[in-house]
Amino acid sequence: MTLTPIRLLVALTVLAHTAFAGSRVAVSLGALELGASPFAIGLLLSFYAMLPMFLSVPAGRWIDRVGMRVPMIGGSALLAFGVLVPFLTWDIGAMYLASVTIGLGMMAYYLAAQKAAGIIGGAEARTGNFSLMALGFSVSGFLGPTSAGVAIDLVGHRWAFALLGLVAIAALAVLLRAPLTRELPLPGPQVARPGVPSARLLDLVDTPELRRLYLSVVVLSSAWDVHQFLVPLYGASLGISASKIGLVLGAFSVATFVVRLALPRLARRVGDWALVLTAMAIAAMVYLAYPAFPALPTMLALSFLLGLGLGVAQPMVMVVLHRVSPPDRLGEAAGLRMTLINGTQTFLPTAFGAFGAAFGLSAIFWGMAALIAGGGAHVARGLWLEDRR
Repeated sequence: MTLTPIRLLVALTVLAHTAFAGSRVAVSLGALELGASPFAIGLLLSFYAMLPMFLSVPAGRWIDRVGMRVPMIGGSALLAFGVLVPFLTWDIGAMYLASVTIGLGMMAYYLAAQKAAGIIGGAEARTGNFSLMALGFSVSGFLGPTSAGVAIDLVGHRWAFALLGLVAIAALAVLLRAPLTRELPLPGPQVARPGVPSARLLDLVDTPELRRLYLSVVVLSSAWDVHQFLVPLYGASLGISASKIGLVLGAFSVATFVVRLALPRLARRVGDWALVLTAMAIAAMVYLAYPAFPALPTMLALSFLLGLGLGVAQPMVMVVLHRVSPPDRLGEAAGLRMTLINGTQTFLPTAFGAFGAAFGLSAIFWGMAALIAGGGAHVARGLWLEDRR
């Protein structure tokens, strides 16, 4: 059976993101095995997003100029290299090199793949394409942490990286042979017009709705990524095995898959901003509840509930982004979104790792609950004031 271009793109993305998501669990637990502190592990996970934080907007502009093929292939190759580094050299330095290269490779692949999803089939197919991509990320978000945890328990930390590396290599091999990216249209020539100033990045946030959107991106990304950082540490502190920690993270991804199946119907009944605010409310309650129930069954339930809430957020954010951004700057707008996401991934794990080392892991959960609740209240207030005008 021949896959359609969008389904082939989703399949490749599942492979690449499985290696990426699995590596985050493998790096966290591998660093623990090597004796790293919570602060050091937070720093490791921050390094995933350090370079993408600065390079996402320039990378988006670069993709607009050169097309999707080179960034997708180069990103996949860098991802595969980064995942294999700890297998080849088992020490903490290799973990830092891996986190940097994996994050940079996934950035290039992700931005190019998202642009490809918006092009394949034309504008009328865009909503369906992004829904399929979101479902693909839910699948890989389950497969990555779960397979990493099982592999660690069965063959050890080092060989888990080798298995994840094979997944990344498979994505690269298929991408090199597939005609997918050759069939996508290249961008037209960009000619500077005399007397017309170049667009500024800050122009993208010149409307209240875009400012609310990007604030929501920061809050929701924080809720998503800190959960990936905290669960391995919290589970290990409770004596839970690596495979069961992977199951907790997998429950989150299963929930995102389930809720995204129902998302088209939900979106027709409920507005996009109402769904985003609901996701924030659920996330705040889950983070508040986590330390009160230190047991595996409750962790599974809370992780699933958090996935239900946050699972609707990313597609709705993309819907709003495409609706309110200038049509000729969608790639740049997506790059700014990724810069903000990577900014939270860079600073929050390190900050919360230091905070947790000083005050305990429970304090991190409560701090996140306060951050999410405050951000949600600010967005809700802005929407309420706009409705009154």
